[in-house]
Amino acid sequence: MRRIVFFVVAFCFVVVIVLPSLIALRGCSLTVPPAPPLASSPEISVYVEAQKKIVKMPLEQYLLGVVAAEMPASFALEALKAQAVAARTFALKRMRAFGGQGCPEHPGADVCTDHRHCQAWKSADDMRRMWGYFEFIPYYYKVSQAVKATEGYVITYQGKLIDAAYHSNCGGATDDAADVWSAPVPYLRGKPCNFHMGSQVFREQKAFSLEELERRLGVSFAVRKVMTQRVNGRTVDVISRVPMAGLVDVIAQSPQGRVKTIRIGDKIFNGADLRDKLGLRSTRLSWRISGNEVLIQTTGYGHGVGMCQYGADGMARQGKSFEDILKYYYTGVEVVRLTTGVER
Repeated sequence: MRRIVFFVVAFCFVVVIVLPSLIALRGCSLTVPPAPPLASSPEISVYVEAQKKIVKMPLEQYLLGVVAAEMPASFALEALKAQAVAARTFALKRMRAFGGQGCPEHPGADVCTDHRHCQAWKSADDMRRMWGYFEFIPYYYKVSQAVKATEGYVITYQGKLIDAAYHSNCGGATDDAADVWSAPVPYLRGKPCNFHMGSQVFREQKAFSLEELERRLGVSFAVRKVMTQRVNGRTVDVISRVPMAGLVDVIAQSPQGRVKTIRIGDKIFNGADLRDKLGLRSTRLSWRISGNEVLIQTTGYGHGVGMCQYGADGMARQGKSFEDILKYYYTGVEVVRLTTGVER
């Protein structure tokens, strides 16, 4: 019995005290080699925002960093595989070596690490900081497994690579690309999605004072009113500002409730601009006015087009494969291994 207790105490001491100390002494460099790419893996030029320069790396190595950055590593493996295939398709569609236009913001790069117009990406050091010492090893190899198991697989529509749009959480249903971006895409069609209703990013409420909204949006919640009066026998115009009757009014929205056009105060915004200016999670929103505050509640996280990542995780936990997931969120597509017969 004493021997068992001794080994338990010794094990805990090594794990809790010695291992972190050794890691610290080595400069916090728990070294894990990158996943080996295929011999035929093309090279991609990535503008790394943190380094402010273009870095060339094997495509499959780049994808490991994308999957780690774009989807929680705690998600089911089949969801991570679906993310890897979507990310690979996204990247190949933009690679200049395959006829793509490259990154619009950084000439000379195929993609960049800014998720607003390309895909997020993390280095191994970034992953270590994000996951912590004890989660780094299992999460790194889980993500590596997702990328390795799907090497070469892409999504096509009528033989051509698709624009593999994806987002975090659709809030209950995805939307047609035409309803969000005003451009119809046959494979980016809205789908019901109730696989993630309990997720932590499903709903969020933010409060803004009227003064803050006026400042951040450059709007006015008052209207100019001119009244003609007689003063000392003369007719004069008295100008005053009075509160606007309707502070917020949705002009157009998608079938799933995402705001396309909205009036706030005396200005009109499209939903994407409003989301960006106010730091909202989604354009699927509702609001109410309480005193001097406007309370805005959003449902979901992201633009709502293409693959819902939380929905993908929910489907995977129900036993669906990565191919099932991709074919659900992208209408009429095929998941194929990359060959010379695939077009942009």
